[in-house]
Amino acid sequence: MLGIIQRLESADPRRGLFVYDDFVGPPAFVPYREFPARVAAAADFFRAQGVTPGARVVLPFETSTAVLFSFLGLMELGALPLSVKPYILSTPKGPYRDFLARITERYGAWRILDAPSLSGLELPLPRLSMPPEGVKRAGARLREVAPEELAFVQFSSGSTSFPKGIPITQGNLSANLRMIVQHDGRTNDDRVTSWLPLYHDMGLIGGLLTCLVEGNDLLLSQPAAFLMDPLGWFEQMSTEKVTGSVIPNFAIDYALKTLKDLDAEDVKRMDLKRVRSIYLGSEPINIPNLQQFLALLAPAGLKRDVFMPCYGMAETVLMVASTAPYQEVRVVTAPNGQPAISVGRPLSEFRVRLRAEDGRVCGEGEMGEVELGGGSLAPSYFLDDRPLLGEDGYYATGDLGFQQGGELFITGRINDRIKVNGQSFFSADFEQAVERVPFIRPGRTAVIQVQGRLVVLAEVNHPSVLERLEESQQQVCRSVLETVGVTLSAKDVLFIRYGQLQKTSSGKLQRRAITEAYEQGRVRTVTPSELRADLLKMRAQRLVLGSVIVARQRGRRWMATGRSALTAGFERLRGKGKRTEGA
Repeated sequence: MLGIIQRLESADPRRGLFVYDDFVGPPAFVPYREFPARVAAAADFFRAQGVTPGARVVLPFETSTAVLFSFLGLMELGALPLSVKPYILSTPKGPYRDFLARITERYGAWRILDAPSLSGLELPLPRLSMPPEGVKRAGARLREVAPEELAFVQFSSGSTSFPKGIPITQGNLSANLRMIVQHDGRTNDDRVTSWLPLYHDMGLIGGLLTCLVEGNDLLLSQPAAFLMDPLGWFEQMSTEKVTGSVIPNFAIDYALKTLKDLDAEDVKRMDLKRVRSIYLGSEPINIPNLQQFLALLAPAGLKRDVFMPCYGMAETVLMVASTAPYQEVRVVTAPNGQPAISVGRPLSEFRVRLRAEDGRVCGEGEMGEVELGGGSLAPSYFLDDRPLLGEDGYYATGDLGFQQGGELFITGRINDRIKVNGQSFFSADFEQAVERVPFIRPGRTAVIQVQGRLVVLAEVNHPSVLERLEESQQQVCRSVLETVGVTLSAKDVLFIRYGQLQKTSSGKLQRRAITEAYEQGRVRTVTPSELRADLLKMRAQRLVLGSVIVARQRGRRWMATGRSALTAGFERLRGKGKRTEGA
């Protein structure tokens, strides 16, 4: 990674990192050619604070240039950043402190980077000050690193257990980065946008570090910017001539709510014809929503072959397989009768096979557990002597799928498999069917199996749903029957209070924890009055989180409108003056 950064000193001074507080701008711009000097200066600062090679530093990875150069500066020094989620305002302080304490104890952390989000929090270990903003060491030469040296530790999603630390070596990091940029064929003329959090592998590797390899512009926004203003993301892609991005399926589902409310003329005013590749991964893809998304944005010039469904994991640094650029998504019927979407051919550096429940290696079209070998796969988890690979050199991923025509299809996780009358389904099959019902909140459903019963736990968006409870439950049952072909009992469709569906730092449902909470009677259904209270609380939180963003957007839009009007006024006056002179 350091060698990649060093080469940026000869980059075009117009190329670089544009960091946005929101999608309106103006951004903070850091030319790529300044990266070596800034990384070296950050390393000098940490060295003066007593940081030594090998020191483990917990790094709450906020989206800012200060934290980014702290991360790279620790790498230059030879210290080991442990990349974790930052503290977010709506997160309870106690569980976050407990999370940091477990990371500290388990991995022997020495300090925690004093990122701005930690202000006012009691922490389980001493703080490490961040370098002054913009500090540089002119003419810096970054050190050479061995391929086996650890670059940083990233963490698994934690959907079934406490997140596991994955050691990312310099060699594996460099290898997977080059796999990605060679696969999508980008050049330094491309412009990529990302609002994904940097503590997640998809945001850090796919969104940020790949752009350093080719030196193409990156428009990096806060994750909250998309949540508060999804339309602003499309406007940014339009006005800034963006060519690529990387997103989870959640973004499609979430943005649809805004896009459905737009007039056709509003869509046509956007210009998305330059967008050529959007990696789509991290979670099961809702196929009907994806098709609807493409149809809604077709008048803006978004092409049907723009999405590249992909598959990967933190254990491999990031990517394992992806569809090729300029290829429309391929949907087939899976062995369990449900639609499945191709994530493309596995990258040539990896060995991929599937193993059935009875231990056989699967043939074409047979469903089994995905097993990996080779490529940029980590040898073990951090500070864990147990190897990831089995005796035959393969890692059992816990993901289920099948292969057809050389392409890989992922159908779900082993722990998410649900068996009904001897047939295998996945929780996501049912959850996507439930979320087709208009009053269900997108991304706020969990379907679990308890003693053979299917139980739906879902959040709804209006108290009137609860006032006609039986009718609402039957509507959910009909959607599941029509979509999946399985009959549910209406009494097992539960509409619950907000905030009870535990999720990982990357937004995945923690199904084991949710099932345990249900079995222990800790999942509460919601009454109309409680839902009104939850809605008021959620709106208040959005106001707190979004007030600064909204104020900035309104102010900048007002300023932009004012400047345009003022400029037009001056032009009219200038024109009148010229006509007077000519007379």
